[in-house]
Amino acid sequence: MEKIITIFLTDAKIDRDNVLHLLDCREDSPVYDDVMEDYKEVESAFYTLAKPETRMLFDEIPPELSNDNLPPGTKVVYLIHTIGSDASTYCTEAFKKNDYLKAMLMDAMSSSLLFEMDKLIQDCLKTECAQKGVGILRRLEAPRDIPMLAQKVACDKLFSKEHPGVRTSSAFMLDPPKSNCVIFVLTDNKEILHTEQDCQGCTAENCPMRKTAPVSVTVVLKDNTQIISCNAKESLLGALRKYKLYSSAACGGTGKCGKCRIQFLEGVIEPTYADHAHFSQSELDKGMRLACQAFPLADCTITLHFQDESTFEILTDSAFFDAPAAQLPQERYAIAVDIGTTTIAAALVGLESRLPAAFYTTLNRQRMYGADVISRILASNEGKKEQLQKSIREDILLCIRNLVEENKIDKRHIEKMVLAGNTTMGHLLRGYPCTSLGVSPFTPVSTAQEEHSFGEMLDSDYLECTVILFPGISTFVGGDIVSGLLSCGFPAEEKTALFIDLGTNGEMAVGNKNKILATSTAAGPAFEGGNILWGTGSVKGAISGVTIDGDNVHTETIGNGQPAGICGTGIIEVMAELLKAGIIDETGLLEDRYFKTGFPLAMTADGEQILVTQRDVREIQLAKSAVRAGIEVLLKRYGKAYGDIDTVWLAGGFGVKIDQNKAIAIGMIPEEFRGKIRAVGNSSLSGAIRYCIEESESVGIVQIVANAMEINLSNDKDFNQLYVDYMFF
Repeated sequence: MEKIITIFLTDAKIDRDNVLHLLDCREDSPVYDDVMEDYKEVESAFYTLAKPETRMLFDEIPPELSNDNLPPGTKVVYLIHTIGSDASTYCTEAFKKNDYLKAMLMDAMSSSLLFEMDKLIQDCLKTECAQKGVGILRRLEAPRDIPMLAQKVACDKLFSKEHPGVRTSSAFMLDPPKSNCVIFVLTDNKEILHTEQDCQGCTAENCPMRKTAPVSVTVVLKDNTQIISCNAKESLLGALRKYKLYSSAACGGTGKCGKCRIQFLEGVIEPTYADHAHFSQSELDKGMRLACQAFPLADCTITLHFQDESTFEILTDSAFFDAPAAQLPQERYAIAVDIGTTTIAAALVGLESRLPAAFYTTLNRQRMYGADVISRILASNEGKKEQLQKSIREDILLCIRNLVEENKIDKRHIEKMVLAGNTTMGHLLRGYPCTSLGVSPFTPVSTAQEEHSFGEMLDSDYLECTVILFPGISTFVGGDIVSGLLSCGFPAEEKTALFIDLGTNGEMAVGNKNKILATSTAAGPAFEGGNILWGTGSVKGAISGVTIDGDNVHTETIGNGQPAGICGTGIIEVMAELLKAGIIDETGLLEDRYFKTGFPLAMTADGEQILVTQRDVREIQLAKSAVRAGIEVLLKRYGKAYGDIDTVWLAGGFGVKIDQNKAIAIGMIPEEFRGKIRAVGNSSLSGAIRYCIEESESVGIVQIVANAMEINLSNDKDFNQLYVDYMFF
């Protein structure tokens, strides 16, 4: 039999503000001065009289308390708080003497202490649960959640007849009255700890101590069921994040992208405006909702309809390095990491072979806070800085552990680590505030190169090497672009070259070893499937190639899978083919027959039509015109024409897979660049690898940063005019 746990909360203190709230006494109240005159005297007496004690017992529900939702044998914790009878006796005597104010003060102090005891005991309760390997599914209080008989059952279990402490009346009321009984229902899920008081069902709507406990959400997954908690005023997307049930949220949880789809199986809530925008009436009737817009008020059951990203293709290939060298083990290693906004790619670099020996990639789980850096900045500024830092650290550590353990590397042989990422990723990794990144004049805390111990950079003792974080040029031209310019040989370049990296952000630079101008365009996430109705990442089944021949539409998908969405290269191909077929005109307007419904590309395995909508066309127009206008402004400021550019380096997975002819056809890349474009793969990772191998490349990094200057396009008149001009196809 379990032992009764007795705790004397002698350190429990009342909160004066709570006492005054319970009395509904404010500073502007006519009795405020009178209350404060007696407060100290009553408080002193209260601490002499109150004897706070809590008892709890891990036990089961007996047959007399059972019901359909609480069968006999249900594992529970019985708990009773009491402050003894002396404070109540004081109140009774004060009332007899017509000293109502002191009696009311003592009563309010007693209630306040019971609330405080309830808060203090939660840590102890959670510790006991952790030791027993259980969680707390819900909290029950009489008479709202369970019959009053429960208080007698609890008293009989926790207090003996010889030393009652707390008793019950014939109506099962507690005596002393300043006592409280709670029963906690246990669960095998250790992650669920619903210990807090829930006032949701209480009729005292104006109670100053009122609060609402989290609701339980049962998540039905493919191979199991998980119960999570969702706090008041917390969206289901936020709750799912806490339990590592991730969904890409390109819009940052504003309801615009429609990617975080869930279905209510029980406890469905009313649809929001955003739900109506993304679901048909039939889907709404089936319980389909957006997780970011769902704020459940009661327990519910859901299933997830998130896009499957387990087959996401993450680029590690580089035009500058061959496939991994099969020379393992070696004596000396480094690790290079590209911290992308969407993906993270890491390479184990052999310092003797001077080649990458192995790669490991993963998705950047910060994507659940938004697809682009602006969304991440907003999330950080809204109080999620620590979560974002923890997320990126964990993702990098995941890559490192896999590289080391899968290749059976002695950790002591790893001598250094190099990280390349944009300025926002660097700030989030270092835990810097992002408050000045998202507002003019967009000032970073630091863009300087940083060198720290592994423990300081990643809050882990897994390795003991030094970690170098590449410097950036500005807030929107970061260390990943510096690394890309290094990999493309800009420190030694005699001729004029153009570097373009079209990932989640659109960065570009023009120059040579003597001078570099760089900029970032607001291309948005459209090139990676963001903000596109059927947009998706580079996953199996993503449409990556399109040919339209009359009424026939032929599509190619990644991995030859059943069509599941459209990736960035696919949407470029669609635009070029729609334009060639005359289905959209030079303004981007779809033919009348497709204007409202969209142009059908293919069918999913579930029989749904994959459509390209008028809004999708506009998204691509915005993105491609930003890129083209950015290129032209950059060249104009540098004093060069298209024909003066010797090489166009096209970086990133988008650059490798894109059909250059179709990018030229829609006007994203000028015709004059035909034949000059060289796809270089993951230039950020290859630059970090190069730095690992050649210690002298530190000079090249310094040279790039010193010679580079940013061109701000946000208030550039030429850019604004060109942006409008290149909106046309």
